[in-house]
Amino acid sequence: MQATPISTQSIREQLNKILASSLFANADRSRALLKFVVEQTVDERRDRVKEYTVGAEALGRGESFDPRTDTIVRAEASRLRSRLERYYADEGKADPVEITLPKGSYIPQFLDRKICSGSPEETVNTPEKPVSARSGSRGYRWITVAAVVVVAVVSAFWSILHHRIVPAPAVQRALTRLTFDDGLQTGATWSPDGRFIAYSSGRGGQFNIWIQQISGGDPIQITKRPGHNWQPDWSPDGKYLAYRSEEGEGGIYITPALGGMGQQRKIASFGFYPHWSPDSSQILFQTSLFNKVYVVGLDGSPPREVLTETERHHRVVSAAWHPDGKRITAWIFDSDTPIPNFSTEPVDGGPAIESRFPPELQKQIEAVARAPGIAEWRMDFRFAWAPSGKDLYFERTFRGARNVWRMTVHPVTLQPTKVERLTTSPGLDTELSISPDGSKLAFTSERQQIRAWTFPFDARHGHITGPGQPVTSTGIEAWALSLSRDGKRLGVRGNRAGQMGTWETSVPNGREEPLGSGDYYWRGLPIWSPDGKRAAYTRRQTSSDKGQVVVWSSNNRNEDPVRAVSSAFGPVCDWSPDGKSVLADNENDRTNRSEIWQLSLDPSLSEKSAAHKIVADPNYDLWQAHVSRDGRWIVFEGLRSLPTIYTIPVGGGPWIQITDGKQSAFKPRWSPDGKTIYFLSWRKGFSNLWGVHFDPVKRRPLGEPFQVTSFETPTLMIPSHLPTVEFSLTDGRLLLPVAQTSGNIWILDNVHR
Repeated sequence: MQATPISTQSIREQLNKILASSLFANADRSRALLKFVVEQTVDERRDRVKEYTVGAEALGRGESFDPRTDTIVRAEASRLRSRLERYYADEGKADPVEITLPKGSYIPQFLDRKICSGSPEETVNTPEKPVSARSGSRGYRWITVAAVVVVAVVSAFWSILHHRIVPAPAVQRALTRLTFDDGLQTGATWSPDGRFIAYSSGRGGQFNIWIQQISGGDPIQITKRPGHNWQPDWSPDGKYLAYRSEEGEGGIYITPALGGMGQQRKIASFGFYPHWSPDSSQILFQTSLFNKVYVVGLDGSPPREVLTETERHHRVVSAAWHPDGKRITAWIFDSDTPIPNFSTEPVDGGPAIESRFPPELQKQIEAVARAPGIAEWRMDFRFAWAPSGKDLYFERTFRGARNVWRMTVHPVTLQPTKVERLTTSPGLDTELSISPDGSKLAFTSERQQIRAWTFPFDARHGHITGPGQPVTSTGIEAWALSLSRDGKRLGVRGNRAGQMGTWETSVPNGREEPLGSGDYYWRGLPIWSPDGKRAAYTRRQTSSDKGQVVVWSSNNRNEDPVRAVSSAFGPVCDWSPDGKSVLADNENDRTNRSEIWQLSLDPSLSEKSAAHKIVADPNYDLWQAHVSRDGRWIVFEGLRSLPTIYTIPVGGGPWIQITDGKQSAFKPRWSPDGKTIYFLSWRKGFSNLWGVHFDPVKRRPLGEPFQVTSFETPTLMIPSHLPTVEFSLTDGRLLLPVAQTSGNIWILDNVHR
């Protein structure tokens, strides 16, 4: 059926009706978001419906809003979608116009419910002026349809007469293994003539850059200096290899492609994942995932930031040169959809072109992505352009398997026209690289386990006193951990077969039991009470995002909602020392900032008495509050530009800054004696546990932060995406998520066909 135009007046009337409904009456942020996106769309200003503009203007974040670190727009869009569904299922079920907000977009769609049956083809994307009804229009429409049918039949018959209809033969692609070593071989990059591949390998216990002929033969070691050397990229003119080195304080280096002792040169004192420009004159790199992107030349000039326009509106996952050398493409992070989105911006700044999958291609990907239950967590970020500029290759994880896909685009508009999955292994296909002629794909086939490891630990002095060992099974990716004080119960939030879940693990015998298996709730990490018999966490419905704080009992394994608190608080962070209340995050409706609240578990109290705010600031998002065991201090994470650790007396007072704010610091935890604060930080190229001593009498940190763990290799490390990671410590024991990775390099040919 042809899309039915809807007048702007009808859309505005429907908008006002929704905003006046009881469901939206007290939902200030949903009202503001819906009003903004609808009005911008009907006024033909779609270009303003971007994450940055929505957050800065509609949700009141202001010009300082940074979508890379502030997720309010994505969170509120998810809540708005759910609220609209509930509205049309109840109050608005007889309304003539339906307003929806499709996943992966902030531009609303409008449906004339009086005419359309609700199929996707009948959704109106843009309001138009109403078409006047004329006598005989119905008959005219049927004549037109009949004519179209006749033309289609004649065309099909003509095709049968003049062409043999033969199914297109399937493309034959040969898969060849290049490396056969133990450990991890990764980061393949091609020589300009396509005869060699450079990569990083942990042979001998240290990562270095090696070169190997694709036709066979022994690899040749290129880098031999101290520190791990990895993430190589071969310059298109064949002269140099750029790479990341952990020597000293780390940075981006270049070295002659065929080796040369003493000829290595540092190009930048920071950065990861270097990529040469097509003319070999500049190197693109990024500070980390979800961070800034820079370009540096070889003349000694300092790096300059790029993709500033894209970063104003989106969080950038990773970046790569467009083949024309004049533009840079960014992978845009969007947690609401499995569909990857890309944005291409001139290297010297200017308007960006966003590559968005049309509905028919979205359906192809969603058919693979769709799985029952809770949505999975993805850590995909590698992609590469074909030299022709007509194809873009990317990795994507669905149902626990990461594969390589090819997206064909229009070379001028950069809009996707075709998508195809190239690899189908059940493992992790990553670190992809396209040959200079565009016909071959090199990638690493990885095997990875993320398990909870326990280490004997002297928390008073910050020393690990012995070797660690895993305590969770290989079937669960254990990202977040919470250990009871007696060390017997471990709460785990992680990934099994591509779906997030929550488990209780018995540390003595390793028995793992899911919390709430088989239902449709999203559960946060269970936080154990001081006596270890109860766990508190947030439970949310996956269909509506409606949530509540619950307390789980080890006696009967039941969840009891905290009925005195009806508001949907964020993750539970900690218990009070007496076990009578919990600390939780909560977002302020007026400031749109996360605050720290204390929730009483006494069922006799009213909601007004049971919940009260304890730490808040309109300029900061505050998370991860933890109480010292003596009940005197609260430590927490504050975010304005970079995550920074602060502490405050339980009774209130000025904030005491613990970390300097120059490097990110996540997930603060108290030592049992309350004199050391531990936290996670991504410094020196790898995630590690750090500590800083604290004087509760003088109310200040003592000395500089010190490093506790020494994970310094990609084969054994704390997962790098620290916002997802949670660690736990108690008397004599430290629990950390540890990723063990191995893999080898393979080559797939005919990927351009």
